[in-house]
Amino acid sequence: MIHRCIDPVALALTAPDGPFALIDTPHGPRFRDHPHTITGVLQTAQAHGSRRMVEAAGQTHSYDDVFARAGRIAHALREDYHVQPGDYVALLMTAGVDWMASFIAVIATGGAAVLVNTRCVAEEMAHAIAKVGARILIADPERTAIIRAEADAAGWRIVEQADLAAMAAGPDHALAWGLRGEADPAVVLFTSGTTGFPKAVRIDHGAMAHVVALAGMAGEMQDRRFTMESGRAVAPERGSACSATVIASPMFHFSGVMPFLRGAYFGAPLFVLPKWDVETAYDLMEREPLTRLAFVPTMLTDLMASPRAGPDNLGAIMVLSNGAASLDLRTVERLRVAMPDVMVANTYGQTESAAWISTICGADYLAHPDSVGYVLPSVELRIVRDADGQDAAPGEHGEICVRGPHMMNSYVGDPAATAETIRDGWLRTGDNGWVDADGRLYLADRRKNMIISGGENVYCAEVERVLGDHPAVAEVIAYGRPDDRLGERVEATVVLRTAADPEDLRTYARTRLAGYKVPKMIHLRDLPLPRTPTMKIDRGTFRRDLETNS
Repeated sequence: MIHRCIDPVALALTAPDGPFALIDTPHGPRFRDHPHTITGVLQTAQAHGSRRMVEAAGQTHSYDDVFARAGRIAHALREDYHVQPGDYVALLMTAGVDWMASFIAVIATGGAAVLVNTRCVAEEMAHAIAKVGARILIADPERTAIIRAEADAAGWRIVEQADLAAMAAGPDHALAWGLRGEADPAVVLFTSGTTGFPKAVRIDHGAMAHVVALAGMAGEMQDRRFTMESGRAVAPERGSACSATVIASPMFHFSGVMPFLRGAYFGAPLFVLPKWDVETAYDLMEREPLTRLAFVPTMLTDLMASPRAGPDNLGAIMVLSNGAASLDLRTVERLRVAMPDVMVANTYGQTESAAWISTICGADYLAHPDSVGYVLPSVELRIVRDADGQDAAPGEHGEICVRGPHMMNSYVGDPAATAETIRDGWLRTGDNGWVDADGRLYLADRRKNMIISGGENVYCAEVERVLGDHPAVAEVIAYGRPDDRLGERVEATVVLRTAADPEDLRTYARTRLAGYKVPKMIHLRDLPLPRTPTMKIDRGTFRRDLETNS
């Protein structure tokens, strides 16, 4: 069974007379009235001219300012660094004006921007750069120092911060846009690497442009649902297309680059938080007319834990949107109580799907907080049974498989992994889940995070959800350990917020889980669990530490 969009608001927005009308093209569904390449997206952004574009590091820059800077950088990349259309250029910088201007410049040359994890060590950075074959790196001082020896050994050229400053102070050069097609590479991002070394995900121009418009459509859908449920109209200048955008996530992840592209396309002002800080976020909400915030779960949890949590400190916020991982039920309830006039939304996606597969918001989400919502327009979804590879019935578990115009092209340099992930046009997400009778999608867990204990499947996420609901537990990770009798036994490690005995936690779990799912051992940990730059629990690092200390 193929699941498609059934949300009436989304269907109205994408109808022939809607602002996000979908049409069929040789490249698949596309938004009729929106650009079909990232070049087109950025050209639209450039036309916003004197509007305020970005506030970062205490300085404000207009669209004219940033695009003029990009024109100088693009000229230098062509003339001095010989960047040609189709070249991969690596960005190793934190969020800010230089990152934005450099990204625009790379796209203008016809190159593809490789967004390298700035928190990696030299070996990891070098592996990522070599994987895609980039020969030009644009790096800030900290990353330049980290990668210098590897770059010299490999013959890579580094455009340093001082070089960018010299370019910015140089003569003007009109931004000449290299023409690229929908099937040409635009961006490379890397998987989070929670279960192994990150793969290089290639997203083409057509896919990236499509998801920018798709994100805009989702924002408009939330605006309309907000009005339907609250009775309060969203003024055009306050709506999703114009709302000031906060960039609080790293730019090497979709939760960073997508707010940048979507905000720039619609002409919104962008506010860069170089480092997540809950007090800075509240200060910004009070100072600026922000109407929506898109954060990852840890950030929303921090907002709720702050003494400033409550409607009096939210400014103009109407919508809080969560992504990257599902919120725990306690946080959803605290959001509902502390912010009764704010609509909460949840989205699901992964790097390979350009971060967008499904969404749910408002009263429907509060009634089904463990759901990741309904399939978005232009996306098709199947649940495939493990046993026979056939489509699962409603309510039946299986692997989530999706297809649509914004899916990845490939894993760069890894044809075997590409063939394993994309089969017959369907992207195999590696996530287990199910769809209920009303069309809502639910996640069980990553397939790689499934424990097979005594022949029974145990999803780590289910164990973590139950233990995470205990008031004494701050963080939890469940995992399998080798067992002579069971094959694998379930264990868990928890970080406590208040004192608790592991056996009491097991007793609590036993009231909500089948016996075979209850951890045989629960270990207490003093330090916070390791996390990826996108604030997901870093299972790979945790497992390596576990094996080292076993």
